[in-house]
Amino acid sequence: MAASASLYLGIDLGGTKILALVGTDDGNTLGESLTSTPTSASPEAVAEAMASAAMDAVQQAGVDLTSIVGVGVAAAGGIQPSTGVVVESPNVSSLTGHSLVDLLRKHFSQPIVVVNDANAAALAEHRFGAGQGVANLLYMTVSTGIGGGIIINGELYQGSHGFAAEVGHITVAANGPVCQCGRHGCLETMASGTALAREAKARLVAGERSVLQALVKREGPDSITAERVFEALAQNDTLARAVVEQGSFYLGIGLKSLVNVLDPDRIVIGGGLSNQWESYIAPAVDIMREQAFANMGKDLPVVPPALGVQTGALGAIAVAASAG
Repeated sequence: MAASASLYLGIDLGGTKILALVGTDDGNTLGESLTSTPTSASPEAVAEAMASAAMDAVQQAGVDLTSIVGVGVAAAGGIQPSTGVVVESPNVSSLTGHSLVDLLRKHFSQPIVVVNDANAAALAEHRFGAGQGVANLLYMTVSTGIGGGIIINGELYQGSHGFAAEVGHITVAANGPVCQCGRHGCLETMASGTALAREAKARLVAGERSVLQALVKREGPDSITAERVFEALAQNDTLARAVVEQGSFYLGIGLKSLVNVLDPDRIVIGGGLSNQWESYIAPAVDIMREQAFANMGKDLPVVPPALGVQTGALGAIAVAASAG
């Protein structure tokens, strides 16, 4: 690292963990700290935990807090970038309606910027990871829920109100089940890990046979998770195959719609279900390639992410550097 390189703090506020990094705007990291998220605590206590992790990262980096020129925060949910207000938080409900900028101002004098975590991940992959070298990128995370981020002409696109790229809430089944957002048939409620578990449980209750029945009998219906569905799929379980194929189909429909709107240079798909690439992501990509308008998806590269658990915090650093 050059002696004159500016240092930034990136804080990724997750549903269970808070990751803080000290790094530069080219993606090099000097210090890292991980702590648990106090999800049921007050907004002030959450901010205190974030600041504590950040100070540990600063100490690990061997620098003074005064050498940090900006602080970036990545958080799930609806974020107003101009104010840092958490409009809706799926992970830390106590933060809803509060400004993370104001809460963290008690701990840091540096400029503070807040961004949606999937947007941060998109920017990180574009600057430092699997999205390098392209102008237009679609990033998706497919896990418990489904989120996304969009890069247009090399810049993070957040929309008029900061809520762009809520790809998990595009409609893929107009009469489908109700999503957590209250609407019917969202991509998230049809193709996320939560959706796979819900569908498997419903089929078991309806009387379909599966190796999962023994698991339910032993541990109860809540033991059915997406991971368990894929374990059953590995045993050639008919129910698991039907559930996975249905979820992958709807993911493909969602990808097709996004490609038709955005015509990106590359798609990066991360999240827990990206670990099931061949059985879940690849079939969805095939559907996108077959159905995208004007053959837009025919040769479109679709790749896994490159940055791992640091993605959100690295994206927060990139946002802070861009703001500065």
